[in-house]
Amino acid sequence: MNRPPSLLPVALLAFGACLGAASSCQRTPAPPGGAVARPTPPTPPAPATPALRVYFLVDLDGYLEPCGCQQRPLGGIDRIARVVENERAAAPNAVMVAAGNLFFSEPRIEERMLYQERAKAESLTGILTGLHLAAFAPGPADFAMGPDTWRRLAESVHAPALAANAGMQSVRLIDAGGTKVGVVGVSDFRPAIGDPAEGAPVATDPVEAARTAVASARAQGATVVVVLASTPRRAARSIASSVEGVDFVIAAREEANVAPPPERVGRAYLLTAPNQGKFLGVLDLFLQGEGAFQDASESSVQAGRTRLDARITELRDRLAGWERDPSVDRAAVATQRERLADLERQRGSLAAPPAPATGRYFRARAIEVSTDVAKLPAVATQIATYFRNVNEHNRVEYATLRAPAPQRGVAFYTGIESCHDCHEEAYDVWRGTPHSHAYRTLEEISKNFNLSCVGCHVTGYRQPGGSEVVQNEGLRDVQCESCHGPGSAHVAARGAAARRSTIRLQAPAEFCATQCHTPEHSDHFNYTQYLPRILGPGHGRPIRSGDGGVADVAPGDAAAAH
Repeated sequence: MNRPPSLLPVALLAFGACLGAASSCQRTPAPPGGAVARPTPPTPPAPATPALRVYFLVDLDGYLEPCGCQQRPLGGIDRIARVVENERAAAPNAVMVAAGNLFFSEPRIEERMLYQERAKAESLTGILTGLHLAAFAPGPADFAMGPDTWRRLAESVHAPALAANAGMQSVRLIDAGGTKVGVVGVSDFRPAIGDPAEGAPVATDPVEAARTAVASARAQGATVVVVLASTPRRAARSIASSVEGVDFVIAAREEANVAPPPERVGRAYLLTAPNQGKFLGVLDLFLQGEGAFQDASESSVQAGRTRLDARITELRDRLAGWERDPSVDRAAVATQRERLADLERQRGSLAAPPAPATGRYFRARAIEVSTDVAKLPAVATQIATYFRNVNEHNRVEYATLRAPAPQRGVAFYTGIESCHDCHEEAYDVWRGTPHSHAYRTLEEISKNFNLSCVGCHVTGYRQPGGSEVVQNEGLRDVQCESCHGPGSAHVAARGAAARRSTIRLQAPAEFCATQCHTPEHSDHFNYTQYLPRILGPGHGRPIRSGDGGVADVAPGDAAAAH
């Protein structure tokens, strides 16, 4: 049994002491000798416009837009461009930086994907140039096509690649209304899994390289220093905590799907955002006065509220149990009641931090790039042009490519019409599901020959006796054999037992979750919840008989019911 401690936590005592100190500091002493006090000059209002806004992207991974199959897709460089355009008046002095994989998502690219991925990266460089990318620290995947392609892409984006520990430029100075901001970059080209890309630079210790580069930035007059850390998180934290002169570290390799608040690490602040452009990071710098930066971010306050809410909920639950237990000391329970009230008072007092009247402060936030954000038409046109060009290239390039031939005696794909002959009821159910027009959804947006898309919208993709990029007539859409497996042996079988033994009656949950309904493509997929959407009479549901009764068909049995 958990019993309440008899003393208040030291942290709460310290909090009370801080409140006392704060209130005593605010008392104005009476003037000596009864003299009339002079009025205090009014404090100048904090500026509404930041001296510099830094937009930041973390591990863009070469994404122009998210997969449209998601229920709530996040990202899209055309939507990011709209955000920047909409906020131009609020922050006229703004730059964009990036940390982590910029052009590609993986350090190795399948040969058949080379043209498509290169074309996408080239489209992205033009868009990033239009967004005035000021600097970036490259990631492990940016060398996926070798050093020559890397150099061409880096030059095309018209922004310096910063990697002080890999023989690249180490510092970019940015003028913010007379204030010099130094942007430093370090990288680690070892991916989390596997070997580095061929031709990737060999990087030295990022912490020591950052130390030297930050000192150089300060020597060149930078009064604010931002480090782009395309490194594992441990190295980014070490830079924030141990490198003198760092104000902010923008860290790559963020795994969360929501943006964490700024984190104070040593004398610096660690910032990051989710990958693939799902969120656009924003760092507003207010540079009046001197001294260390103060955090005036709403997200920091919200994080404090969340932490207090969790502590309050936990203590309330424990108190409910203690009060029902007659063996628990009543005085100790009363102490915990006071502790709960104190936490609730703290929660009620948390508000957005006011902007300091003097000194330097910042506000950091992450803007969710959802479909609620409109696309900037000019950038959306560039993206659409890329998809049309790739679609046409692949249509010609793979026009004669066929799936591997099946081995002798091994089942192959026969197409939906073979199923329809015996399973008319199940066919009718399928016709009412999104699976039945999956291919058309790609045709409508010029992606039906896109190598990243087509595989989940046809049946038996690249499987023996199945479909290919262009050669997929009769196997378009997500047909019966996508879940039940190749059906040639089932079609040829004679007798109920033989038919049942030659077909997969029900696809296992892991099959769906690993083949097409992956987190990247189906963000809210839940097998138990999704399965009923494709079931119906004759397909996992009872069939009504001619006399008004029902003929039982158990889930999965429809494939062998005839």
